[in-house]
Amino acid sequence: MIGYLTRKVFYRNLTSELTEIILTENGFSINQPFGAKPKLYNWEDLQTIRFSDNYNEVIVEKSDGQITLNNNHIGWYELIQHVPSTFKEFDFKYVAELIDSLKPCGVCGIVAVKENKCLVCETVAWNEEMNENKFDYLKSKQSEFYSDRKSNGKEVKKIAEPEHGFKADKNWRLYI
Repeated sequence: MIGYLTRKVFYRNLTSELTEIILTENGFSINQPFGAKPKLYNWEDLQTIRFSDNYNEVIVEKSDGQITLNNNHIGWYELIQHVPSTFKEFDFKYVAELIDSLKPCGVCGIVAVKENKCLVCETVAWNEEMNENKFDYLKSKQSEFYSDRKSNGKEVKKIAEPEHGFKADKNWRLYI
């Protein structure tokens, strides 16, 4: 029994980070990994959308139950920026403040640094307290971040592009 529960928790944690939320014309879809069929949700079929108490989840209530979307799902930050204003219980002010508070990441070039860590590449942002100089640190982290692309013969883009609801830093530089 314990083995079953451990596997179930492990699977849920693994699939959570691989789950992708994609905006559609009238709502969004949730695409889970490993061949699961995408689930479509239309805005008009939803009763309420609200944040959890700790703001790490969005709780979507439907007539037949609810679903919980975690902030580690791909596309979560894009979703929260596109919730229609008809959902009065949704905290639009929090979303605006959150997105405005994000800083640019020197590693991937996306404006997604929250609390000194990038939400996209998960790299700790360079700061004045680090012993390494900024150029060396960014060059090293970019080499790590883009190593798979380079080893597979894929081109590393020289200009950052918006991704999953995050803006690109127009002043970003690739050092590798």
